[in-house]
Amino acid sequence: MPDSRTLWTAVVIICIAVSVFFSVKKRTTFKRLQQLMAAKQWDEFDRLLDGKLTSMLYPRYNRDYLRLNSYLLREDHERASEMFDLLLGLNLPKMQRVDLVIKAFNYYVGQEDRKKSKELLHEIKGFEGGQAEAVAHECQLMYDTMILKRHNDIPELERMLEDVGDDPVKRCRLEYLLALQYQNKGDEAKFQEFLEKSGQHSMAVNA
Repeated sequence: MPDSRTLWTAVVIICIAVSVFFSVKKRTTFKRLQQLMAAKQWDEFDRLLDGKLTSMLYPRYNRDYLRLNSYLLREDHERASEMFDLLLGLNLPKMQRVDLVIKAFNYYVGQEDRKKSKELLHEIKGFEGGQAEAVAHECQLMYDTMILKRHNDIPELERMLEDVGDDPVKRCRLEYLLALQYQNKGDEAKFQEFLEKSGQHSMAVNA
């Protein structure tokens, strides 16, 4: 009979092998889910996401977050809204909550949902630490521009655009807000000018 040391060694080897298997499988499954999302192969994506192995590899929140992203890409607004309601109702760690609330705010502002945007903006203004104040201010600018249809922030947005340098992500976002503010003002030429600039920086980011 094998002694206890041999049995213990065998158990450790098995545990390491299982750990390596799940670690590799987790990476390959996530990569496959990303590929299916990029290819918009939604039936296969749903089957893989709902599969038993994926349920073992990822916590429920992570799977539902991926599901939410797929609904956003599908432009399935009804199911995306339902998923936001579900996830926002969970008791989440601080960083997950912050990420989700900002994501939901951006979505509902884009949908011009005044009620939900306002509720989420109120929560964002209560965030503390890090870049919380800057994020809250930018969200307020988005709310003013896209929900309240204001155009009085044009000078501030133009100053902010001068300060961001060559950062294409920030320039894309600020130029888009400027385009909308000029549209709200009724200045079609400036609207088209900044919309084109925003589109160019968007292509640079996604290249």
